[in-house]
Amino acid sequence: MRSLLWGVLAGAAGVLMACGPSPKTGPDRASASDATAITWSDGKTAYAISCLNPGGCQERALAMCRPNSYTTLSSENMPTVGTVRAVHGRPSVVIRCG
Repeated sequence: MRSLLWGVLAGAAGVLMACGPSPKTGPDRASASDATAITWSDGKTAYAISCLNPGGCQERALAMCRPNSYTTLSSENMPTVGTVRAVHGRPSVVIRCG
């Protein structure tokens, strides 16, 4: 009985980890984002992330660069206090890990 309980808990933890944002390029349902590897103007690799909401861009950036941090190279249509997101369009960022 005890091993069954541990098996169920381990399986549930695995499912929860699989439901987080994807660390790979391509579309991701968990963060409602899409990431593409690009070459930035300095010739180095970066990631372009578009998302349905700004939080999704941040979640995806953190997942892609884990365990390190990331640097934002470009940010478009990120709402600030008092702005209307519908007017600006879909948020997007370009990041570099490290």
